[in-house]
Amino acid sequence: MNIIQDFIPASNGNRPGYALTPTYITIHETANTSAGADAAMHARYVKNPTTAVSWHFTVDDGQTIYQHLPLNENGWHAGDGGSGTGNRQSIGIEICVNRDGDFQQAMRNAAQLTRQLMDQFQVPLDRVVAHQHWSGKRCPANIINAGGIETFRTLIPSSSTIPVEEENNAPAPTPPPSNGSGNQTTGSIVTYLNSIGVDSSFDNRARLARQNGIENYTGTAAQNTRLLALLRDGQESSGSTPTPSPAPPPSSGSGNQTTGSIVTYLNSIGEDSSFQNRARLAVQYGITNYRGTSEQNTQLLSLLRDRDHASNRPPAGGGNQTTGSIVTYLNSIGVDSSYDNRGRLARENGISNYTGTAAQNTQLLQLLRSGGPTKPNTRPKPRQGEGIVNYLNRIGVDSSYSNRSRLAAQYGIRNYRGTAAQNSELLDRVSR
Repeated sequence: MNIIQDFIPASNGNRPGYALTPTYITIHETANTSAGADAAMHARYVKNPTTAVSWHFTVDDGQTIYQHLPLNENGWHAGDGGSGTGNRQSIGIEICVNRDGDFQQAMRNAAQLTRQLMDQFQVPLDRVVAHQHWSGKRCPANIINAGGIETFRTLIPSSSTIPVEEENNAPAPTPPPSNGSGNQTTGSIVTYLNSIGVDSSFDNRARLARQNGIENYTGTAAQNTRLLALLRDGQESSGSTPTPSPAPPPSSGSGNQTTGSIVTYLNSIGEDSSFQNRARLAVQYGITNYRGTSEQNTQLLSLLRDRDHASNRPPAGGGNQTTGSIVTYLNSIGVDSSYDNRGRLARENGISNYTGTAAQNTQLLQLLRSGGPTKPNTRPKPRQGEGIVNYLNRIGVDSSYSNRSRLAAQYGIRNYRGTAAQNSELLDRVSR
């Protein structure tokens, strides 16, 4: 089986971004018996901006599991409140119950995933619990009817048998220099492919395996080790391995300012460097048909460095001045409120080892409201021919119509309707 990391957008309200150190695993059922209500459908549903709930994985009877949140971020799935142990300390797994699926197989798939997570986070069997454990809701209903969570626990294998793809939840160290390109020290094919800017999904690895003479690829450790050796040795083609880019000159921005690798740069600022996230960033910054080529990676690296040099904060006094929530405040000023971005802002403002505690969030809120220990950099000037949407995207500010309307009101532009004249005036005022 394969796990697809299809994360909820950081701007969504159902991606709270609080730090998660899992001590429980919570089992749910989707309760959606409609034909076609499989894992892929629920992946689309949970990314809808109007969806209020969120969880980490959706499992059906097929060979693909969808992951919706990083495993170092919490979700809203347990029904025990904003500070409840279920919501703040457990990984949520939803099992599909679509009538055109095989529920028994879906349960077996979920049990395999559960074992992998138990091993990864040292979660004991008695902490694999039902949704009902936290809120009293009769969920997962079919499992409860069949004898309760103990019935599900009996399906959990004694060892992990599912190849779960690795995540970049924490900054990775820069690999040492070597004669070859990419990370030359890792034993993981996923990490290696990410380091050279190539899609590391199961489907692409299977394609590379076929190209390199590995038949019946299922993602076993032996197959992955062989594929890694072949790609590193250059005996066969990796399909689309980009050539290393020249390193840009050092600058005063955050993150690794000497690397020419988009993967290394994203890791250095604590952002997800997977192909899927880079593709999402490419779309956000106007790079179409992203395939991870050297040229595209260099362009994306330049755009992200411009974003991170720019100020994401207004002068003191802007935004929601009454809230005690850092997330609400950042949203009110049109700045990314995700855990990753808060971690970056914390580092910039002298808060070390940010884990999203109440004390750290309060300190960060106070620093941002006051302008921080060091004043924000001046926003860059617009480029020739650049519009307000592209400019806001470049400096990392929400470019949606609703946020532009908010900015227009903040900068004294009345009755904003998004006309060319209003957008030109807004660009001029925002970039001063």
